[in-house]
Parts: sequence; structure tokens; C-alpha cells
Amino acid sequence: MNKFCLVKAIVKLYFLGALAVSFTHIIEASHKLDLHGWQSWTTPFAIDGIAVIGMVMRSDAFSSATRRLGFRVQITAGALSLACNVFAGNTLGERIYGVLIVALFVFSEWLSDRMESREVEQAREQAAKRSAAAAKASATRKANKQATERMVKNGRRRMTKELDNILTSA
Repeated sequence: MNKFCLVKAIVKLYFLGALAVSFTHIIEASHKLDLHGWQSWTTPFAIDGIAVIGMVMRSDAFSSATRRLGFRVQITAGALSLACNVFAGNTLGERIYGVLIVALFVFSEWLSDRMESREVEQAREQAAKRSAAAAKASATRKANKQATERMVKNGRRRMTKELDNILTSA
């Protein structure tokens, strides 16, 4: 396992940990709202589950319209999750911890999305080099074509002049 995969796995574990803590906070908030049993246990799926769906909708596999919708879904569900995580706390410290958990959830998701391996960077650099080489080759071909056209044009002029000189002297 390379360092990139290891760090990516650790970031995903932080994400899952924050999701698990948020799950329990939302259950506690549900209990404060007098929801019990299956109702309190399904509430996290209706909040954080929808946030995760919004996160998945933002991936490159979807159209830009779906990605925008996923962002809105994630923002709305994230705000509701934040409210539940804060509401679950009884003390100021517990409420701050609720904010911290949602911040960790968002940060780890953001970090995971932006991480890329050295191979991806090298491939991008190689593609840029190829593109620059292709542009240079195209410019060279264009310059060569223009030079050839100038030579042909000048050659025609010389031939016409020579022919005129021959015809006028004869």
C-alpha cells in the first residue's frame, strides 16, 4: 500500500467516524423531540444519509446540473445535520463538539475529493507537454507552408521576369 492510499484511507476513516458520531447525535436530538424506537434510529438516515447522497451526486460521474443539485442537497442536509448535532448537546462544550463533528465531516469529505496521486499529476504534466509539442509542431508546419508559398511566389515572379526579358530581347 503506498502513502497516497494510506492517507486516503485515513481521511475516509475520519469521515466515517464523524458520520458515526453525527448519527448518535441525531438520535439524541430525536429523543429530545420525543421520538423513540425506530423513529429516532431512522432520523439520521433522513438527514446525514441524504447529505451523503448529495455528496455522491457531486461526483464527476454526473452532469453539471446534477452536481449543482447535489450541492444544494448537501448544503440543506448539512445545515439540518449541524442543527441536530448542536441541539443534541446539553452544555456549551457538547454543542461546540457538535459543530466540530459536522466541520470534520465536511472537511474530510472536501479533503478526500481534492487528494490525487502523483501519477495523476504526472499524467497531467505529460498531457500538457504533448499539447505544447503538438502546438509547436502545428506552428512549425504553418511557418514552413508560408515559407514554401513565399518561395513559390518569388520563383514565379523571377520566372515571369526572366521570360519577359527573353521575350523582349528576342
